[in-house]
Amino acid sequence: MKKGIFCVLVCMLMILSSITPVSGTIFTKEPSQLMIQRNAQYDETEKIFNYLKGNLDTATTKQDALFLINEAIVELYEHGLLPNGMTVKRAQRLVANGFSRSVLAQPFRSNNQNNSGNTNCLVVGMTNHFIFRPFPTILDIPIIEYLVFESNFSEYFNFIAWFYAIRYSSSLKLGPFAVAGLYANQYENGNLTNIENYSASGWIWTIGMNGVKKWEGLFYGGLYTRYTKYMYNDHSYIEAWDPVGIKGFVGIQPFCFLSTLDYDSTRFYIGFAREVNFTYSPPWI
Repeated sequence: MKKGIFCVLVCMLMILSSITPVSGTIFTKEPSQLMIQRNAQYDETEKIFNYLKGNLDTATTKQDALFLINEAIVELYEHGLLPNGMTVKRAQRLVANGFSRSVLAQPFRSNNQNNSGNTNCLVVGMTNHFIFRPFPTILDIPIIEYLVFESNFSEYFNFIAWFYAIRYSSSLKLGPFAVAGLYANQYENGNLTNIENYSASGWIWTIGMNGVKKWEGLFYGGLYTRYTKYMYNDHSYIEAWDPVGIKGFVGIQPFCFLSTLDYDSTRFYIGFAREVNFTYSPPWI
């Protein structure tokens, strides 16, 4: 029986990785002390990212862009915005390792036509309605197996919720995909009762195999759209469309824990991605 429970829990972890928060259904109000801390960290993070964006817009080589990003990581460290225990060098290696020598050696070309997006690229962004989804990894399975066979029911069910919350709120991002925007229909007893329709807003700057690609204003994930149906019963459910804009992100999301408390708040992120693309048109139209 426990082997069956183990398989179910692994499946649950994979399903949790695709859950989309619908505005107003998950997040609660923050205590005033947490709000004060959040506002101070937000101000520092916003200054660092806006200054970095201005410098990146004048960069003429990929080496220049990497140098500017490494300088920004130093500033994040000085303001206590890197993950706990992470040094500047480790953070810089985390961001730059995927940006291989072959990519750095390619000629720089500026291109504002974003039809093809970018690949194997450095990514810097400051956007709202933008969520990084953690993937389950093979390293998770032994941990779950131990809990299933060595713990009681309440311990390992509590673990699933705790484990996903920690992964989701961690400022260290290893290999997730990112959703930009949201469209969702809520049905109760067969009647459409609510529609959520959001674009992401802000800016994203990348440099990689396709040169410089950047997006600013209102946009949506442009790689593909994930469709999910959450059933309450046969006649009450939510249909959600999640436009994915980034795949294979490795990097840092400063201010992450506090920003996860509010779907509308701005996300800051800096790192490397295997594939990036966004569109200014809603993908569900």
